[in-house]
Amino acid sequence: MVKVADYFTFSRLLLTPVVVLLWLSPMAAVRWAGVGVFVVAGLTDVADGRIARHFKQSSRFGSYVDPFADKLLVLGPAVALVYDHRLSVWWFVVVLARELAVTTLRSVLKADTAMPASRTAKWKTLTQLFAIGAASVLTGVLPLGLVALSGLLTIWSGAEYIVRFWHAIDL
Repeated sequence: MVKVADYFTFSRLLLTPVVVLLWLSPMAAVRWAGVGVFVVAGLTDVADGRIARHFKQSSRFGSYVDPFADKLLVLGPAVALVYDHRLSVWWFVVVLARELAVTTLRSVLKADTAMPASRTAKWKTLTQLFAIGAASVLTGVLPLGLVALSGLLTIWSGAEYIVRFWHAIDL
């Protein structure tokens, strides 16, 4: 049975390529429209989690697709911004490496061993979304500071997952 929260997750999957296409436009007004779509997509991430918890509507679909939709919402628009020289390649490589490492570690764990997102990982995602949003339309200190902060939180949360993984495996 499809849950209400799953619709929000699925809509994020659909909105992400729209953001990428809008941000690749040479027209500023179209890029600003992309910011609006990006904000809506980001809000679906907040909404799906709150709805699922509030109404106790967790689903198998959501448990698999939500983390993928989150990664797509960060990495897809980031590719467009790297292409447009609004976001640095180093930041993208750090984020991509962390996501690949954490996804790999989670897949190695037994099915009965849960590794939910840490508080740091949630802050990481939030700062990544703010950094990407700011870098899409602004230049200067604000986007640079947000990119640096999100980069540090990306590394920190990745290290947390490695430590948690190390404690969770049977050696």
